[in-house]
Amino acid sequence: MNEGSKLEEIIDELMPMVVGKRILDIGTGFGTVVTKLLQNPSFEVVSIDPEAWHFADIEREFSDAIKEGRLKLSKARVQRIPYDDRYFDTSLAITSLHHVPETHDAIKEIERVTRLRVIIVDWDTPASGVRVPHSAGDLLENKDRIISYARKNGYNTEEKGEWFLAWK
Repeated sequence: MNEGSKLEEIIDELMPMVVGKRILDIGTGFGTVVTKLLQNPSFEVVSIDPEAWHFADIEREFSDAIKEGRLKLSKARVQRIPYDDRYFDTSLAITSLHHVPETHDAIKEIERVTRLRVIIVDWDTPASGVRVPHSAGDLLENKDRIISYARKNGYNTEEKGEWFLAWK
């Protein structure tokens, strides 16, 4: 399975949608989103992850950005983001919400801390067994939860083959 290269393509496609200066990345993982975001020198990025497995590697790779105040890594769950209301200009949940059973609560919390733009991307059923190890049924259930919430709450949605997008 090759999630990495496809993830980079997805992020490149989304970058023009990112607005403002303070950016929240939900689900640090290996730091793929962080890497892309830090290519824009005006962004101040906070990346949260409940596991923080790769924080040490990311801290080494981006020590200058951390010293400059352009990157902060925070061990936190999306259900309780430790920031004030409307703190971030854009929040991105890129292929991370399929790990969160309380999807609606997570999205509400993302909305709480976001002032301008929420961007949610996750894997769709064609990615099952190709990009990710999750079953098509699990991915479909996740997609249905996210798209249902998004449509009821004024988001734009788009299906992109192996992935889908919701934003407002």
